Amino acid sequence: MTRTRRYPFNVLLNEFSAVGDEFASLFGRLSGHPDAGSFPLNIWHDENAIYVEGDLPGVDRASLEVTVTGGDELLIKAKRPAPAPADNVTWLRRERATGEFARVIPLPVPVDAEKVEATYTNGVLKVTLPKIAAVKPRTVPVTIGD
Repeated sequence: MTRTRRYPFNVLLNEFSAVGDEFASLFGRLSGHPDAGSFPLNIWHDENAIYVEGDLPGVDRASLEVTVTGGDELLIKAKRPAPAPADNVTWLRRERATGEFARVIPLPVPVDAEKVEATYTNGVLKVTLPKIAAVKPRTVPVTIGD
């Protein structure tokens, strides 16, 4: 039976992060700017890496910044420009957030910052964060002793 070690403080940090995201989303909706300053993410992992996908349509690749700090935190920053002001128009609805966006994601295990890869295709940012060898499961061969 394989046991995986749980990191209770990481679980707690992830929960606080999720609560913070919910508050940001709620206050964004109440202020008329849904999800202002945020963007949706999917995050999952396997035995080799942590994977992050984020929807950032309309963001120029040059404005994206992906940073791993301390091997246990991912920072994603981006900018989406505001539409050019048009003369003689009345906005009926403005739901697409513009400006600077940033997300800080605490990672459940340390990653190898030197091997992180990020791609941006069709408005979707994909980040692969390889886990360091110390946190990968390893089967130890058992030998017969004397």
